[in-house]
Amino acid sequence: MSIPNVARQYPLSVFIDLVFGDIPVHATAYALCAIPQGSVVTRISAYVVTAFADNGTFDLDLGDATDPNEYSGTIVEIDATGIPANPPAVSGFKTTASEPNILATPTFGTTTDTPSVGAMRILIDYVTSGRNNENLG
Repeated sequence: MSIPNVARQYPLSVFIDLVFGDIPVHATAYALCAIPQGSVVTRISAYVVTAFADNGTFDLDLGDATDPNEYSGTIVEIDATGIPANPPAVSGFKTTASEPNILATPTFGTTTDTPSVGAMRILIDYVTSGRNNENLG
């Protein structure tokens, strides 16, 4: 037996091209995008197009104000090209009015590290409460 009148929706997607100049050097967090309150992130993928070059290590956490690595679980290494060694995991966290932003928090090897080049693509899929594409009963 199925539950009648179950609402269905296609995930919404946000596609972000991020280059080294978009992240302020030694920023504590950078807002990638805001998604509607009550939305649940279903997937985040990150792909390094051009390795972020600096004189040390350069990693990136994907999360929110409360938990900088809410969506990455472990840091995403962005100083190498290709799919990160630690691909982001999804927690099912719901956004709130006070935390609508998906944040990128860079981690540099030292306080003097300064990236000179780099580009990556981030894809965020999410569903949001009260939005229906189809009703299947």
